[in-house]
Amino acid sequence: MTTQITTEIGPKGEQAPLTPKGEQTRKHILETALALFHEKGYHAATMRDIAAAAGCSLGLTYRYFSRKEEMVVALYARCAQELEEQVASLSPSATIAERYAAALEGDMARLAPFREALGTLFGVALIPDSELAVLGDNLQELRAQVWGVFRKVIMEASDAPKPKQADELATAFYAGYLAFLLFWLQDRTPGQRTTHELLAFGRDLLAKLRPALRLPLAGKQLARLVKIIGPMFGPMGKV
Repeated sequence: MTTQITTEIGPKGEQAPLTPKGEQTRKHILETALALFHEKGYHAATMRDIAAAAGCSLGLTYRYFSRKEEMVVALYARCAQELEEQVASLSPSATIAERYAAALEGDMARLAPFREALGTLFGVALIPDSELAVLGDNLQELRAQVWGVFRKVIMEASDAPKPKQADELATAFYAGYLAFLLFWLQDRTPGQRTTHELLAFGRDLLAKLRPALRLPLAGKQLARLVKIIGPMFGPMGKV
């Protein structure tokens, strides 16, 4: 499991591991920032606004985050770590379809308190040239981490395929995951009922399609798809 190491900037500019109290302060500032991004918009909210809303001095806020972009990257990293921890707890006796659906269901539940704020940030994340672009160069390592999580979903399932096809499925799963999040953020049905229905449909469809992936023709079509989307959704060094 990848461990997220959080630090603060010391009085001489050095980075030091956070104490439990420091970790709580950092978390409070981050969650306050997310709420403010939703309320005022990402670009309109300033570091001074965030500090005031969090009840912290501006200096203390800068001690944990030197700029707003670091807050968003910290959110991405936190989501990736929590997804990784959840997948590590999934049953190895479950199928790929069951494990993938459980991973997405858990992610949706964890992100629910920040759903509106994430909707605001998604606009920034989809701008190709933004340093916060979810598919941009600046976030390659995080994408590789999440890709690895989905590969683990596949390889530790009861119906795991051979490693090459697991790589291909992980790329397709990561693309599906981002599409699922976008759908969830836009879903205005009570309790995001439509998203839950879509997830159940996807789980059942994947379960029915899984045997077909053992056939050469289906395997070739999956490989063809991944060749197209791999440079965008695959990990570093894999196409």
